[in-house]
Amino acid sequence: MRIIPFLNSFSPVLFSLVKQSNRLSSQHQNLRYFYYVLMDLEQRKIYLRRCKYCERKPRILKPELTENVSRYASLHYLSKPPKDEKNKVPKIAMGKPKKRDKRKRREKMSGTAETSEVWMKGPPRQPPNYFLAIQITEEEIKQNIKMIQNILLEKEEKLSSAMVEVASLHLTLGVYYLEDGWDVLQITRALDKFHKQLMVAEFVPPRLTVSALGHFRHKVLFASLAENEGLEKLNSLVNDVRTFLKENDVFPTDERYTPHITITKMSKDTPKLRKLGVRRIEPSHYEEKMSTHFGEQVVRGIQLCSMDKPKSDSGYYHVEHEIKFSV
Repeated sequence: MRIIPFLNSFSPVLFSLVKQSNRLSSQHQNLRYFYYVLMDLEQRKIYLRRCKYCERKPRILKPELTENVSRYASLHYLSKPPKDEKNKVPKIAMGKPKKRDKRKRREKMSGTAETSEVWMKGPPRQPPNYFLAIQITEEEIKQNIKMIQNILLEKEEKLSSAMVEVASLHLTLGVYYLEDGWDVLQITRALDKFHKQLMVAEFVPPRLTVSALGHFRHKVLFASLAENEGLEKLNSLVNDVRTFLKENDVFPTDERYTPHITITKMSKDTPKLRKLGVRRIEPSHYEEKMSTHFGEQVVRGIQLCSMDKPKSDSGYYHVEHEIKFSV
């Protein structure tokens, strides 16, 4: 019969014969699921060590199977098996292949450790410095958001540094990292092309209904949008513009998108708030105003705003480029 050894040369065994013995479960069809075999050449017995999957106790294989096994094993198993039954099983790792050290391998390929480390980690991820936004211009929405902020300050004055300026209220459509002026020019040209397509298709700007409050892990409090036709059109617009930008090699730094208008966020001044003992925005501060109707906003355009450049005199972000819709 043909001898099929285990993965290790230390304890070869007749896999085909063992399989014929009908003493192994279906999990053992993969050789890596076996433990090693102890071969007692003196007593001409072969012991199957306990399997970690079926917890099978060691068994002696059929006597007629030991002839070919012992002949093959004598070529590899030079030392005699121990007499102590407890110490018969050698303490050797399982037959699973060892994981290769990818770092050493890449060092050999690249030549130096420094270049290989950079190749493993890849280029560092840059934080966003620009974002696409829809500016909130309706006074009714601004006044109601200011009212919510005043209620929060009455119950927690320490949150004053976490309040978002009413003049800078907006709805974020996507965040981007633009390295230089060429990247800015590339995205502005893409936005202009997208704008022309909308005009040809006689695009009608959606009307958004701002109602109810929401939060992100009690770290950000925001005004959410009502689920209606206006929100569906907005989601379609955002998907179209982001897809068009990707086709023009402009990719966002974060694929997540949740339409909201931020009212308060802890990240504006996290160190100061932690020193003051403020860990989150307590729901009890605003639970009475959860269903507040803030008003309606017509999407008048899409703006490319800078996070780093100084804000304008009005208090809004520096607008690098804007496409306007006819309302």
